Amino acid sequence: MKNKEPVSCSSAVRALSRQTFPVLSLKGEVNQETLFSLEELAHSEVFNVKCDWSDNITSLRQLAVQKPQVISEAFIFQHFTTLRLVDRNINEVDRGLLKFTNLQELSLTGNCLTSVVGAHLPKSLTVLQLFANKFTDLTDLAISPPPNLQHLGVGYNQLTDLSSYMSPYFWPNLLSLDLSHNRIGHVIPTLQSLSQLISLRNLSLISNPITLAPGYRGCTLDMIPQLQILDDVSISDDDRLHFTNISREPVQWDQAIFTVLFPILENLRQPPENEALDEANCHYPIQKKYSYLIRFHFVSDSSPDDGTTSVAQTTSGIIPQTSEDGASPTVQVTLTPAATSEDHLPPLSPGSEEIEGAGASPVGENEEYVPVGAVFETEAVPWEINSEFLKPVIVRCSDLTLLEKFLGGEVQFTVIEKVIESFTAIAPPDPTSPTPTSGQKKKGGKDEKKGKKVDTSSKPLKDKDGNILKWVDNPATYNEIANIRVDLKPLLSNGVTSDKTQCTVTEKPPPETPQPDDGRASATSGKGGKKGGNKGAGNKKKVPTPVPVTPPEPLRLEYKMERVKWNSFQDCRAWSQTSAEVSVTANHSITTAPL
Repeated sequence: MKNKEPVSCSSAVRALSRQTFPVLSLKGEVNQETLFSLEELAHSEVFNVKCDWSDNITSLRQLAVQKPQVISEAFIFQHFTTLRLVDRNINEVDRGLLKFTNLQELSLTGNCLTSVVGAHLPKSLTVLQLFANKFTDLTDLAISPPPNLQHLGVGYNQLTDLSSYMSPYFWPNLLSLDLSHNRIGHVIPTLQSLSQLISLRNLSLISNPITLAPGYRGCTLDMIPQLQILDDVSISDDDRLHFTNISREPVQWDQAIFTVLFPILENLRQPPENEALDEANCHYPIQKKYSYLIRFHFVSDSSPDDGTTSVAQTTSGIIPQTSEDGASPTVQVTLTPAATSEDHLPPLSPGSEEIEGAGASPVGENEEYVPVGAVFETEAVPWEINSEFLKPVIVRCSDLTLLEKFLGGEVQFTVIEKVIESFTAIAPPDPTSPTPTSGQKKKGGKDEKKGKKVDTSSKPLKDKDGNILKWVDNPATYNEIANIRVDLKPLLSNGVTSDKTQCTVTEKPPPETPQPDDGRASATSGKGGKKGGNKGAGNKKKVPTPVPVTPPEPLRLEYKMERVKWNSFQDCRAWSQTSAEVSVTANHSITTAPL
């Protein structure tokens, strides 16, 4: 049960001790009658106080009943070896904790601590758990910390930098370090600091922004060779061999790479057919070329200077600004705000089950929207009822902390119809082509016409006055056909998300088939009645049966988003040597496609 006001660590222990050991509140000499009362109290419901805050409670409670005269605060302090003060609203670790001279394990999970001075911790301490507090750095903890500390757990906090306090001078015997679910976002500086801990064997950086980098695991194994377990996965000799010297490669380590692929778009409705050429009147109507693409927003390194769509952050969502030439339509993307309730806490990592019920607030709970870096799109493909987009799109982002927040929401895929209208215009004269003289025409005359056949396919377009025409394309227009929203959270946990889902169609439904004219039907019926005389007099007027309109099949889009991970030194070199196009398989290639 939480205290109403924040308390110090020693005050919380003193209150728990008085609840657990009623003999501490007794005054005067302990006689036989008092002993008998204590034995009865030990078996009553009043004495049924939770004793999960230490492993030493059971033995001390028996001793308090049998020999209450030896029980005192000083006696209890000396006999405690474990303390678990979870969710006690503790905001300070004072010097009173030094009274626990034999304390080996201390857990302060789920409290309100912003700092802990290492000099206030017992020197005998070997395990320290500080999960789900409010730490932004561990500078104070590095002030004379317990020299024999072997495990330090500081997960579910707000740590960003480790360079100032991860030193073998402070932690000479540290074997295990849990930094999971923090805000650590720089690969090389972080690993350089951790590599100094020569005794470190078990490291957890789960759910930190640096884990989004494709070379995170390989670089960690190369820079901290003494590790045996990384992120709860054992390290084999083959793993180390695959990543030998990978940290020396001149690559941008603080960068995440994603491939976005749309294998197929099913049941795409056929566009209107173009009008046929009216050669008799030499009339060339406007022709339209239809193609289709998929557009989406993603946080990235792209900026308006490199040709991408500029983005403005508003109170209602993220709206890309339409360019001056009208090439990109306005599409609104709203990201899902981060969960703020205790029911949506991130999953527990192994060894940190005490976080459950601690009530730690997730990172970024006051930030509703994440700015999007650019608008990306696939290549435009001509219409087919089942269209395939064979070239994936690459998205790169070097702001790993911002990217992690972005992946906590969702993204919208929008199916776009690209229409280019073409019309004919009089072509300007070509100054390079010689104008034939009248003599040359006569010389060529009939003999050339007889010996050669005119190639009609290469015959230029001409109007009725004989002017040569050419096709001119208008600027492309874009129509939103359908869209789907995709949850990006699997990209954080699994590194991949894929599905085939039905699109929300935004275009107008096709018009119904026109019905036959009732007037013409009745006239025909009357004419037939006169011809047939009295035979048709009794016939009833036939009402035409309406032709049912079959609704089109719903659009279905298959997508696959994958976070790139380098599984070897060769993968790292391949990606570092190619920027615009990278071969993924023998048949497919990846190209970036910012708008």
